[in-house]
Amino acid sequence: MNKAVNVVAYIIVLVLSVLFLYCGNQYMTHNRGEGIAYNREEELDTLVFARVLSIDEIVGNATDASGKEIRFSAVIFGNEDKEDQLIHGKQIIGSGSQNGREITVGDKVVLLSYGDNYTFQYFYRFDKVVILGIVFTVFVLLLGGVKGFNTIVALALTCLAIFFVFIPSIGAGFNIYASTVGICLYIIVMTFTVIYGLSRKSMTAALSCIIGVLFSGALTAAMDSWMKLTGYINEDTYMMNALLGIEVNVKAIIFSMITIGALGSVMDVAMSITSSLCELKDNNKGLGPAALMKSGLIIGRDIMGTMANTLILAYIGSSLIVVLVYAASGYPLLSILNKEEIIFEFLQSLIGSFSLLVTIPLTAAISAAMLTKKEKKTLYKPVYRR
Repeated sequence: MNKAVNVVAYIIVLVLSVLFLYCGNQYMTHNRGEGIAYNREEELDTLVFARVLSIDEIVGNATDASGKEIRFSAVIFGNEDKEDQLIHGKQIIGSGSQNGREITVGDKVVLLSYGDNYTFQYFYRFDKVVILGIVFTVFVLLLGGVKGFNTIVALALTCLAIFFVFIPSIGAGFNIYASTVGICLYIIVMTFTVIYGLSRKSMTAALSCIIGVLFSGALTAAMDSWMKLTGYINEDTYMMNALLGIEVNVKAIIFSMITIGALGSVMDVAMSITSSLCELKDNNKGLGPAALMKSGLIIGRDIMGTMANTLILAYIGSSLIVVLVYAASGYPLLSILNKEEIIFEFLQSLIGSFSLLVTIPLTAAISAAMLTKKEKKTLYKPVYRR
């Protein structure tokens, strides 16, 4: 399409996204339930961020003969009232301590304060995550140029939509199924428009992706009914009603987790196939729908092997600790495999992979139809001059 049209579409999507994020967040925040209240001021006064200046002394742990106590000096940061204040703290390391890594000079730490007594809780790590994020952004920009910049914009809008609109909508008591479908549609349309502009390629991939995600949601709902799931997969799910102050449909949360989890892989596959077929068509104008369809299926088979593996391994990796805990406790294998939290991991893997299987032929078929569609010819009457 015309470059000017793409620029206009880009600006419109950005403006609408900002309005969606702001208005959506304001509306959801003002309508959320009243859950358990926490004293935030007390928490801020209790937790302190500090940078270790020196290790002053290492002594034995009075309550654990095999442990030790590290006493250190540090300076507070990130607190306007106590900024640059010098304090003295301690790190207690016992034989069974989970915080077994000793602090060193220069480490940033989070301390729990009781008056003038400061005790080590855990290491401050967010600054490292920020640095890694900046490096990632630089690499994307260097590799992708303008498209890399648009990728970062789309990624930022996606994260903001999840955390500023979708999650607050759950606390506000909105229908979780409708919110999930709505946020997925927004992410698909916004991402493809911002990164790829308005073109047959982007519209084909978006349409394929929408149908693939709808299939994922329908399959999740069917499995929910068939398996008689409760949605209570861990201790956190039991606390949600009290924390949010409303009656939450926990099974709907599971639906959203699986559907949103499948969205990324479905978008990846849809665009990979569409982009490949678009290149084929651009380099060989004579290719017809049947040839493009065949090529799309061949490309899809290659993608399917690694992408399905990626999904399965990702979900197995995320549930490994849970499996190890149950295995160490002497649970029979069949009992472990029937635990709902394990079944949930299976569902995520299988439904995500199943969505890929459906998206591949679907994208190939839609691409074959859309990319071979003839452009309308402009009819005009020739003007003869004497």
